[in-house]
Amino acid sequence: MKDLLLYVADADAQAFMNSLLNKPLALGIRQITFDIERHPQRDSGMVQSGPELTRMKKGKYQKALLTWDHHGSGRDHNQSPEQVRDEIQNKLDSYTWSGNSSITIFVPELEQWLWYCENALISYCGISAEQLNTWLADRSSKLGKPVDVLKAEQPKELFEYVMRERLKRTISPRDFAEIGKLAGVKGLMDCETFRSVVDVLRTWFPQ
Repeated sequence: MKDLLLYVADADAQAFMNSLLNKPLALGIRQITFDIERHPQRDSGMVQSGPELTRMKKGKYQKALLTWDHHGSGRDHNQSPEQVRDEIQNKLDSYTWSGNSSITIFVPELEQWLWYCENALISYCGISAEQLNTWLADRSSKLGKPVDVLKAEQPKELFEYVMRERLKRTISPRDFAEIGKLAGVKGLMDCETFRSVVDVLRTWFPQ
């Protein structure tokens, strides 16, 4: 039986999470065995059938952690992330994962994490901090919103702006894998959802 099943919504999250879980010392956890699976119907699928699909893995893993983006989940317009999390957690608990499962919903999206590890983004893209700041300031001016607000409210769009419009690059899961390898845990701990994931892992798998 492996230690952890991490169920995610897409290949980008799968790649980023795999990079992070492969540095347990930085996360403050022991070395663990894990699998990361992704739902074929992405964020909305995680809400609709994530617990049921996880139940099918019962007996193969000690713990289960489910994550997805609130934006695009189909619940983001009529329920808070807390309401959705409680509903899905109750389902997991009813499938006897009680005490051995947890849920983290990225608000609005996983890409928010990228803006808590900007040094990794800068290093991976081969640009300077000044260059990135200039681009973000241009975007901020065009949209009429402060950069910090864009990072919090439109993290995915801001990342796409940098990669596609400024660097003329397509985005693939490999980008998330490489940025995840370079990302520093200390900076990411300032992000609430990242800290939530790490807190759960440290409780389950202490060093």
